[in-house]
Amino acid sequence: MKKNRLSIWMLSVLVVLMTACTTTTKSEKVDEASNDIQNSRKDLDWTNKQYAKEVASYRASVETDLRNNKLRIAKLQDEKSNAKEEALIIRNERIAAVQKSNNELELRMRQYRGDNKEHWKEFRHEYDSDMSELGKSLKDLVKEDNAK
Repeated sequence: MKKNRLSIWMLSVLVVLMTACTTTTKSEKVDEASNDIQNSRKDLDWTNKQYAKEVASYRASVETDLRNNKLRIAKLQDEKSNAKEEALIIRNERIAAVQKSNNELELRMRQYRGDNKEHWKEFRHEYDSDMSELGKSLKDLVKEDNAK
């Protein structure tokens, strides 16, 4: 009987010790939560920095493209053409339309305020599409001038 009591007592002590060792205290839980929050903030800061770098890089690339478009437009405007008056009027209207599109794209980029990544992806997709159309229009104008 003494042996049985001793075993039960030792088993009880062992269970209490194991429970005490594996249970985290409230302060430990608070520390873990605090660490998780700090890590999340660091991750968010890093993500925001990467996003800002991406936007800045894209802006620089677009500004270069817009500047090149302006140069091409100016060159088209300065070139003299031996075409008939009606053809010149149409050509000048097309050049003015391309110039207006380029200016609108430049303004859109300047006014863009990156709210969030989803907005950015949508904006960038639409902007790339519009820039592609503008580039195609410029190429068409140059081809027509060279053909004449």
